[in-house]
Amino acid sequence: MSYKKSPTRLYKNPQEGKILGVCAGLADYLDVKVGVVRVLMVLAAIFTGPGTPMIIIGYFILGFVLDAKPRDLYEDEQEEEFWKQTRQAPDYTAAELRKRFRDVERRTRDMEAYMTSKRFKLERDLRALED
Repeated sequence: MSYKKSPTRLYKNPQEGKILGVCAGLADYLDVKVGVVRVLMVLAAIFTGPGTPMIIIGYFILGFVLDAKPRDLYEDEQEEEFWKQTRQAPDYTAAELRKRFRDVERRTRDMEAYMTSKRFKLERDLRALED
């Protein structure tokens, strides 16, 4: 593969697709059902009148320009769910990550304070006497 795998990138999904996998790729990227994207694509082609050829040409251009979705894009389902949420609400995800890192930092600081305290040393010495 000549491109770098990226979970935030738009890919076509030929395994799930009917023609080139563009609608399946959009559905996967937007985390919606592929049927909804297909229906919207057909409705757009029907009701845009003079824009219909542009929609069809755009579909085929995307079909040839987009890379196929790598099978090993995500390590597991949790990672896939994380990246889908990130694409939908990146600001919320960044705030959530900051909150988690602050919590980990606070717990680490508390643990360091306990490990360097006189109480820890006393409890360690008492356990050593019991053994």
